[in-house]
Amino acid sequence: MRHVDPTEEQSLVVRAKEGDMEAYECLVKAYERPIYYLCLRMAGAPQIADDLAQETFIRAYGALPGFKEGRDFYVWLRRIAVNASLNHLRTAKREEPLGDREPAPYRDLPQDELLRREAECEFQEALGALPSDQREVFVLRAFEDQSYRDIARALKISKGTVMSRLSRARKKLRVLLADRIERRRP
Repeated sequence: MRHVDPTEEQSLVVRAKEGDMEAYECLVKAYERPIYYLCLRMAGAPQIADDLAQETFIRAYGALPGFKEGRDFYVWLRRIAVNASLNHLRTAKREEPLGDREPAPYRDLPQDELLRREAECEFQEALGALPSDQREVFVLRAFEDQSYRDIARALKISKGTVMSRLSRARKKLRVLLADRIERRRP
């Protein structure tokens, strides 16, 4: 998934490393949507995703001098976003008392839209219930369409570890979603 021509991206990165804010702004504009949606899938809440995306771009700017030319900027940026999201989830898990979450209100929605939103909420809750290492691999594979090899390289784990975490994540999601469906039945 490339949002900028590789040659143009490298040029923008070089200029941004030299302090050209317009070049960095172009990189932000090119990648803000995919980074936001990645953070949204990881964190499950739009407000938090906004904050995490912003944090990603701030961290990336600070770390830009260490970015190695010739590498894929988006892959590097995505890694920063995943780390920021995981750090947030670890912190939130320690701080959030059980039962504090309240579902978003759904008023005056057409039946199909209501069902779609409920299903999306249930999926996001199930995704949020996964251990962070499984969620990370699942999101990168299912939503970012990354290969096992690319995920392994990005996370610095073996391809076999990627496959086992993904398998465990899928099994756990099936169980969690099946439980939710059973509870809804009259």
